[in-house]
Amino acid sequence: MGKEDSFVKKVVSDMVDSYKETNKSSMSSQNFGKLVPALIEKGIESINLSMFDEKTREQLLNDVGDECLRKGKIPEAIKAYMFIGNKGKLSKIGQSYENIGLFSDAVDMYVLAEDNDNLGRLGDKCIKESKYPDAIKAFKATNNKSKLLVVGEECMKKEKWDSSLEIFTFLQSKEKLVELGDRCFKHPFFNYAAKAYKEAGDPDRLTKLGDECIKQGLVRTAYEIYLAAGNETMATFIRENFANKM
Repeated sequence: MGKEDSFVKKVVSDMVDSYKETNKSSMSSQNFGKLVPALIEKGIESINLSMFDEKTREQLLNDVGDECLRKGKIPEAIKAYMFIGNKGKLSKIGQSYENIGLFSDAVDMYVLAEDNDNLGRLGDKCIKESKYPDAIKAFKATNNKSKLLVVGEECMKKEKWDSSLEIFTFLQSKEKLVELGDRCFKHPFFNYAAKAYKEAGDPDRLTKLGDECIKQGLVRTAYEIYLAAGNETMATFIRENFANKM
């Protein structure tokens, strides 16, 4: 909890200065400043501002978001900015998260802000720092297939099977899924090989994998692989002859 608090403090302190100037010129601060604490206490989801015009509602919710940040209530601030579609401030929160190394949270903020430039830049940064799940999330958000392929290749080289499987499945690349399955077969990581072959829609390779599992006494794994391959003959053979090992 102490570590979490320190992260919050860093994010807040990083952002307060950048909002001071915009707050000075805010009409809502001048005319409705007393409402802000009450609105925060009531909760963003429960606020009814239908009696105000659009400009006033936007100013009020901006003030609510800024005040939530100062109080360390970052999720509430995000909600306020989302209500009014303030992508600039959502992106700034993302930059603050990025500055303290919370790349996954930064990606989430850039996605909300529809900030594709920062998503691409941060995705590249994540590749350099070997933060592959965050890179995947960033590039999937922008549907950057070429960058995803680069990450997938890198993950496969480093035997990060989960990440490479996620990428090649997203890309629907049968060729890469088969390559991944073959690598996992040799190592052997049969479960990953089975998933890759299944996603690739390759029943022949699945059957060969099932055969190898039988040889190694992995009866249950073989059974599940034969089922995935649609090889009912071998699945029935195992059920009838190796029920005690299932």
